[in-house]
Amino acid sequence: MTVSLTNTSGRCLVFVLAHETYCKALGECLCDVEQGRRARRTARSLTLASGVTSPALDDAVLAIPDVVRAVKRGDLAVKRHVPELPKAAVAPTPTPTTTSPEVSRTDVKAPEAKKKNKRGAS
Repeated sequence: MTVSLTNTSGRCLVFVLAHETYCKALGECLCDVEQGRRARRTARSLTLASGVTSPALDDAVLAIPDVVRAVKRGDLAVKRHVPELPKAAVAPTPTPTTTSPEVSRTDVKAPEAKKKNKRGAS
């Protein structure tokens, strides 16, 4: 499931997506790995300016303690995105077919209704 975070504080917020919390909650590592003899993992970060809403993020971002604290303080608003269910295909309504060529709905007339008398009219 995905969420969007909106910065409701009056200042810029930065959250480090630490490997120990974010990547483990996500189930895969999204850290940047530097090339070289001593390959290092560098955690990514999420920066939100005041009043800005993030793009859709995995709900693993809610496992980060700083994000949880910001939500509790009211500095972040969380909106969950619920995936839409596929709509069932609507079958077209069958067209009425006539059994014999002589019978047609336009040929058959409804019986005329008898007019009702109004009160006091004879």
